Amino acid sequence: MRLVALCLTGMLAAAPALANCVNLAGRSFCAPPGGQAVLHQGQAYCSAGACVVDSFGNLFCSPYPGGGAIFANGSFYAGPGLCLLGPDGAPHCAAAPGGSCSVGPAGQVACEGGSTVVPAVRPPLCQ
Repeated sequence: MRLVALCLTGMLAAAPALANCVNLAGRSFCAPPGGQAVLHQGQAYCSAGACVVDSFGNLFCSPYPGGGAIFANGSFYAGPGLCLLGPDGAPHCAAAPGGSCSVGPAGQVACEGGSTVVPAVRPPLCQ
């Protein structure tokens, strides 16, 4: 059951629009437009962009509205657009807000607006 919960958490982290609001103890908490609200370790966190959790329970999010986040090589990364792991395990995030990345037939990564990554941030508690 725990594995299923971790898989679902990973899926939600990849799709920020799916979890814009959460309910905690009968109170609703909502992230800003393009953001993600996450229930994590008994607290409600609201972020500007998508969030990811590693196997140790560390939660980090994109500081960009609608931006993506990814865990790679032991660190958390973010960008203005969606993120993916390249074939070599390197993180890539679209530099264009709301943009996406794809892996071509030769294994090259192409991102809208180019590829960029910055450190992801710890999200604040929802207000």
